[in-house]
Amino acid sequence: MDTSLAKNTFVTSLLLLLSIGTPFATAQTVDDAILLSTRAPAVGARMLGIGTAGYGGFGDYTAMYGNPAGLALVQRSSFTGTIHGLQANDEASSGTHGFDATGFTNAAAAQSTSVGNLALVYKAPTTQGSLVMGLAYNQVASFERALRFSGTNNVSTITTSFLPFPGEYFLSEDSDLEELDDLVFSAFNGGFIEFFPEFLDEDPEAYPFLEAVIPGSSIDQHGRVTETGRISEANLGSSLEVSQGTFVGASLNIVFGRYEFRSRFEEDDVRNENTAVDYNVLQDDGSLLEGFDFLTYEQRLGSDVVGVNLRVGVSQLVGHRLRVGLSIETPTRLSIDESYSAEYETLFDDGGILRYGDQAGDVGNGTFSYRLRTPWRMGAGVTLDGSHFKILADLQLVEWRNMHFSAGSEGYFDDLNDYISENFGVAINAGAGMEAAFGKVLARGGVAYQADPSTVDLEFSDGSSLSRDQLHYSAGLGYKISPQTQLNIGWSMTSFDGAYLPYPEDGYGPRQKAVLQIDENVTRHQVVVGLTHSF
Repeated sequence: MDTSLAKNTFVTSLLLLLSIGTPFATAQTVDDAILLSTRAPAVGARMLGIGTAGYGGFGDYTAMYGNPAGLALVQRSSFTGTIHGLQANDEASSGTHGFDATGFTNAAAAQSTSVGNLALVYKAPTTQGSLVMGLAYNQVASFERALRFSGTNNVSTITTSFLPFPGEYFLSEDSDLEELDDLVFSAFNGGFIEFFPEFLDEDPEAYPFLEAVIPGSSIDQHGRVTETGRISEANLGSSLEVSQGTFVGASLNIVFGRYEFRSRFEEDDVRNENTAVDYNVLQDDGSLLEGFDFLTYEQRLGSDVVGVNLRVGVSQLVGHRLRVGLSIETPTRLSIDESYSAEYETLFDDGGILRYGDQAGDVGNGTFSYRLRTPWRMGAGVTLDGSHFKILADLQLVEWRNMHFSAGSEGYFDDLNDYISENFGVAINAGAGMEAAFGKVLARGGVAYQADPSTVDLEFSDGSSLSRDQLHYSAGLGYKISPQTQLNIGWSMTSFDGAYLPYPEDGYGPRQKAVLQIDENVTRHQVVVGLTHSF
C-alpha cells in the first residue's frame, strides 16, 4: 500500500469531511434524530403502571411531564423517589436483502438500573382555590440495547461496500492514485480495498480497485452492536386554580442526556477460499501483505444532548367527576455535541496486519456540534374520577414534519431537512389506563400506542412489511404503608420491529445490491419502584 497517499490526501479529506458532513457513525440521520426526540408514554412508578400521561388532569408530580395544570389537583405536599430498571431483548435473523444467506440468527439482552425520578411538590396554603409548585427529575428515555448476529455469507462482503464510485477517486496523468473520498480513504488505509495500477496498463478505462474478499466466497460474518444512555428532564412547574374547577399550569423543562453507540463487524475466511493469488497489498518498502484472512470494522459514537422546552396546560372539571384537559409543548431546541470514530483492521495470510483509525488524527475520527429542533406536541385527554377508581384516556399529536437540523454553516442540512418535510407527517399517539383502590392496595393497568412518524415503507429481508409502531402494555400496584407513605411499583412491556444494515453507505448510496440486513424484534421491559411521602 502506498502510505504516502495517506499523508498527501489527509488535509483534503479532512476539509471534505468538515464541508459535506461525516459518512461515519454520526447521529445526523433521521432515525437517530427520532431516537433522541422520542419519549416514554409515562414516567414514574404510578403513571408507568397506568400507562399514559394523564392529559385530562392528574394530581401527581408527573403532571409536569403531561399536563402541568394537573399539579393543582395535588392534595398534600410530598417527596417522591424511584429506581428504574430496564431489560431489552433483541432477537435477530436475516437473509442478504434480496438474496439468501445461511444461519444468521442470534439473541442478546441488555440491562440497566438507575435513578428514575426525584420530585418535590409543595402545596401552598391558600384561603380558596389551589396553588401548587413542583420540582422534579424524570428519566424520559432509555437507550440500553444489544444486538448479536452470526452466520455464513456467500453472496456479499462488507469490503465491496468501500469500493469507490467514479468521482470518489482521482488519478494523475501517470495513473497514480492521488486522492480518495474520506470513507474510501479510511478503508484503503485499513486494507479493506486496494489500488492495482497494472489494471490500467492493460486497459486505461479499467476499474483499478479490488476488495479484500473475493465476491462469492463463503465467509463467516459476526456482528455486535450496543446502545447505552438515557435522556432526562429537570422540571420546574406551577399550577393554579383560576376559578372553581378550572386549573392552568406551566412547566419549564431542561432536557439533557447522553447516547452511546458501538458496533463491531467481523469477516473470517475460515475455509481459506481467499489466497495470495487473489489479493495483496504492496508496502512502501516493497514487501507484500498477501491473502485475506480476517477483518474487523468498528464504529463508535457519543452524543451529549442538552435543550429546553415549555409545557402549558389547562384542565377543566365537567360535571361532577369528568375532567378534560389540553397541553401544548413547544419544540425542544437541542444542542448536540458529538464524538465519533471508525477503525479498520485487516489480517493477512502472510505479512501481518494493516490497521487504520486507531489514532485520534485519523480521518473518520473527530467531533461535531449541531442543533436539532424537535416537533411541536399537543396532548388532549379525559379523566373520570370515581369514588374508588380513575379512568384515563389520552391522545397526542406530534408534528414530525417540523423537526429541523441546523449547524454553523448555512445550508449544511438542507437535503436532510427536505427529506423530513417530504417523508414525515403528523403522528397520533394514544393511551388509556385505570387505577382502582381496594383498601390499602391500588391496582393499575393500561396500554399506549406510539406511531411511526415516517411515511416510508420498510421491509424485512424476506420482503414482508416492517412496522416500527410501538405498543406499550403496563401494569402496577400501590400500597399505602401509612397515611403519609405509599409504595408504588410500575411495569411496562414494549415490542417493536427494526432493521440494522451493517454495511456502510454515504451520499452515493449502497455500493452493492446484496446488502446484508439484520431483521430485529425488540422487547423492552421496564420496572420502576418508588416511595412517596406526604407532609
